[in-house]
Amino acid sequence: MKNISLSLLSCLLLWFAVPIEASSADSTTTERRSEHKPLLKSMKETKVTTQAYQSHVWFHSVDVFISGDLNDNGYYHRLEVELDADTSVSYQQVFAEFTLLPTYGDERVYYTSSIFELYGQSPDDWLAIDTVLETRFAPDDYFLTVRLFDAATGYLLAEISGFDDANLDYIPLEDYNRDSYIGSSTTVEASGGATGILLLLVLCLLSGQRYRALRQRS
Repeated sequence: MKNISLSLLSCLLLWFAVPIEASSADSTTTERRSEHKPLLKSMKETKVTTQAYQSHVWFHSVDVFISGDLNDNGYYHRLEVELDADTSVSYQQVFAEFTLLPTYGDERVYYTSSIFELYGQSPDDWLAIDTVLETRFAPDDYFLTVRLFDAATGYLLAEISGFDDANLDYIPLEDYNRDSYIGSSTTVEASGGATGILLLLVLCLLSGQRYRALRQRS
């Protein structure tokens, strides 16, 4: 029985240490979070000043990073979001939902996280997701919304979006399929070799003969 318990504990530790990768028809996301037991440090300086909704759980910080622009059109296919949430209770299990809203169209949930734990106002219970948008994301400036839900009841606990933080609005994104496509262009080259010079001389001679003929007539 003791050996079984030790094996189960080892499996759990390994599960927490290995990044979680989830795929859908539209995107591939790698999920990372703190591998260490929280240190329950002193209170942190608040970075997020406003958020659409909060209960006994709120967002301390949400950072957004974009990368991957293969065709250099100003739209990116990779989106990373790192968040740190706090709670007024000592322990809270939650899961996060991430959505993108285009300029024209409907809000789309592009990732829902696994369950993770919040420990008061610890800085060591962060969550980070790294997403490559694969298909169905046309080039546009997207509006990002992040929601936290109670893992036991599914109730909404906190929400933040581009209405609250400018960094979550006007995010220039497109899917990898569109980003990897580089349109063909036609290039016309002019050569200045011997053939070009000979043609120029012929034109000059013809022009000279025409000029002399006009002088004789006049």
